[in-house]
Amino acid sequence: MLFRSLLSLSCVALPATALLPDKSNPVTAQPNNCREISIPITLQVPRFLISTEINNDWDVAALTFNLTRRDFGQATFPLPITGTTAAPVKSTYSVGATLCGNGSTTLILTHGILESKLYWQPDFPGSERNDFVKAAVKAGYSVLSYDRIGVGSSSRVNSLTDAQFQVQVAVLGSLVSHIRTASTAPTPARKTVLIGHSYGAYLTAAAAASNQSRNAIDALILTGFAGGFSHFAPFLAGAGLRVARDQRPRRWGALDAGYLTTADRYADAYIYYHDGDYERRVAEWTHERGSEPFAVGELPSLLATNITYEDITAPVQIVQGRYDVSACGGNCDGQLGEIRGNLTGAKVVETVEDLPAGHNLNLHLIAPKAFELMFDFLRRQGL
Repeated sequence: MLFRSLLSLSCVALPATALLPDKSNPVTAQPNNCREISIPITLQVPRFLISTEINNDWDVAALTFNLTRRDFGQATFPLPITGTTAAPVKSTYSVGATLCGNGSTTLILTHGILESKLYWQPDFPGSERNDFVKAAVKAGYSVLSYDRIGVGSSSRVNSLTDAQFQVQVAVLGSLVSHIRTASTAPTPARKTVLIGHSYGAYLTAAAAASNQSRNAIDALILTGFAGGFSHFAPFLAGAGLRVARDQRPRRWGALDAGYLTTADRYADAYIYYHDGDYERRVAEWTHERGSEPFAVGELPSLLATNITYEDITAPVQIVQGRYDVSACGGNCDGQLGEIRGNLTGAKVVETVEDLPAGHNLNLHLIAPKAFELMFDFLRRQGL
């Protein structure tokens, strides 16, 4: 597809500036040896010209219908993309991140859509069992978790022109380069592992397949992911998407109308969780505290993407909740064979598809076992 040439030829990270302490977020002592940092990144990346326009929830309802049509993206009903920019667009962003630990292997964590880096380090009472960052530091790793641009502590960007898949991939590629040379890291990263959840899993796979990052990545782990888009429709419809600034003006009033969020806590429960395998208060936390809007430009640009999975050479582990709605339509048994078959260049491919969880694996009761499966995989790769 068009995106392959966009990503492989034109996503250029310009000379990097070092990781800098975020002066707007005072560092406080934390048991995981964590600190908040700000990472300035300058990129030159082509943009898709996306024709979608969102002004209110009526427009969102129409968009949801279009995105969930059976023939969406096909010749009968193509993506809302009219072309690409004539040349790469130069942009500078500030990426807000949390850097923890002292290990020589660094895990770079990319969160999903409708989320922030809090997914990896939740802060509800009793969340220690769901804290991937804490578990990873205890296992001996350094961890960089970051907010994707447009989200949380990172730069607020235009929902159509900046918040696009290929831009997010280039940001992740720049983080890989930064973490190996960053003067502020306690120990320079000698090995780098990418871990992505949901939308972040697609970003992780695309970065691992790219010329920019392929040779700098030693392993990747993907969750909330089956490699295709067949089951996006129930996820998007079930989210009951709304304009974020209208839904919560005090929190998101400064965003443009192209940033969308879920309708309520019950929508979050449907798209993220499996009844009996999580605590309902966690779904409430997800909606009230852990959620972040996503930008309209992120989905068309992803769906226009041909991620070349065969170009991934690092060992890959895919870890799935059995009841994941967006990845597998609510039943992941036997659903990972296709993506496994596409990873023909990877040194190792391992899949787990039977954990008792929905889409947000880390926030289910099974999380500690899932974390140990991931660390065991990394140890067996010498990481």
